[in-house]
Amino acid sequence: MVCGHSHVASILEASVLPENVALSETGISVCYSSDWNSGPPGDKEYWEFVAKLGRGKHIVIVWNGNQHNANFMFQTDPKFTLLGVDDNFLEEKVVPISSTMIKNFFKPSFEELTEIVASMFEAKSVTLMNGPAPKPTSHIENCITKEKYFTDIAKSLDVDLGDLVITSDALRLELWNVLAGLLEKCANDLDINFSGAPTESRDIFGMLLPEYRAPDVTHANSNYGILLIKALKNLNGKVRNE
Repeated sequence: MVCGHSHVASILEASVLPENVALSETGISVCYSSDWNSGPPGDKEYWEFVAKLGRGKHIVIVWNGNQHNANFMFQTDPKFTLLGVDDNFLEEKVVPISSTMIKNFFKPSFEELTEIVASMFEAKSVTLMNGPAPKPTSHIENCITKEKYFTDIAKSLDVDLGDLVITSDALRLELWNVLAGLLEKCANDLDINFSGAPTESRDIFGMLLPEYRAPDVTHANSNYGILLIKALKNLNGKVRNE
């Protein structure tokens, strides 16, 4: 049973497409939301429901996965980068940030997981699943003006969205890698399983390939959902605590 935040939608979309009927008949269910845009409530009531529904099942939690986009979509003034990331700023003044600082910034977004996973003690197993890789700037520029979250950021700064500089692909990719590492460490600390983003979904630079991109800034599409369903089928035989 798959549950969690908005990246669950790619699995849900893949499973309801007529051409994927055979693929969806895998025993994989989704506990998400009737409103695909807003996603699950993410509150205590939702997770208690998931824990009850997941008794005796393999539970897969798709946890957040958008922190790098929500917090670092736009460059700051002065510009910043992560140590070791080649941002090609040439002679511009750039503030280098350590990965430790970024990890400490992201850590609070994982705190709920300890209590949530503990509530699933009657599940056969629990797996944390990582979200899809970031999309390149060329894709983001074509759809960001339609996304309220980001247009609201521009309004709050009293600037036009077009005046804000999108952080580089290299920087967002490294931020995503930091998140993936934190999620995997969280899984290890909680003695549960971890499932990363499918390698075949990424290009040679590590970004999400065009055929797996939903027409928005952050999410993947049903083709990506198919990859996840296949990965979940293989995962069933490799659970750690069965």
